[in-house]
Parts: sequence; structure tokens; C-alpha cells
Amino acid sequence: MNKFLHAMGITLWRPKVGTGAPALLLLADDDHSLLQHPLVTTVLTLLGTAPEACQVISKVDAGAEVLWCFGHSDEEVDAMISTPTIAELQQSSQAKRALWQQLWPHLDGVQ
Repeated sequence: MNKFLHAMGITLWRPKVGTGAPALLLLADDDHSLLQHPLVTTVLTLLGTAPEACQVISKVDAGAEVLWCFGHSDEEVDAMISTPTIAELQQSSQAKRALWQQLWPHLDGVQ
């Protein structure tokens, strides 16, 4: 069939490689090195997500799905995980406990 399309001058459309699912969003005021932070990479690994599949943003568009929101409790953001900033999260065992409680329901099906 491709020969016929080619003979008629019709180019076969193919999606670009690597343009699969949109990036998972992490909402934070921190710089993009957040994706290399050991705590962040550990949590993403637990969720079965590679840091390369994520994007750090400082503002969220309406309707965007946010995976993890760092320190934006004053804004109405629909995020799967909401925590204080990474610096606060590192220092507070209570914040880490709250993070674990948010993660636990999502870990059931993750291997």
C-alpha cells in the first residue's frame, strides 16, 4: 500500500520518536536541579517514574495535572503529592511522614 501512496505523491504520516506521553509536572520555585535530588529521585522511582519523564515548573496552567507540588499550599493545585519545599522536607520528620502517607495509596500496584 505504501508504494501506491508514494506513487501518488502522498507522504505517509508517522509520529516522531519520543513524543509519547506529556511530561509529568513538578511544581516548585526551586531550580531544575530538583530532579537530581536524592529524595526526589527515590520518590519518583517508588512511583515507577523516571526523572527524565518529569518537568519542573514554577507556575501551573489551568487544567494541568501536577504530580508533585513543593511548597505551594496557598494555591489551588490538584497534585497527587503535596509537600513543603525540598529544604523543609529534608529537615522535618513530620513532613517526611506526611509524604509517606500520601505515597502509600499509590504504591499498591507499583513493582
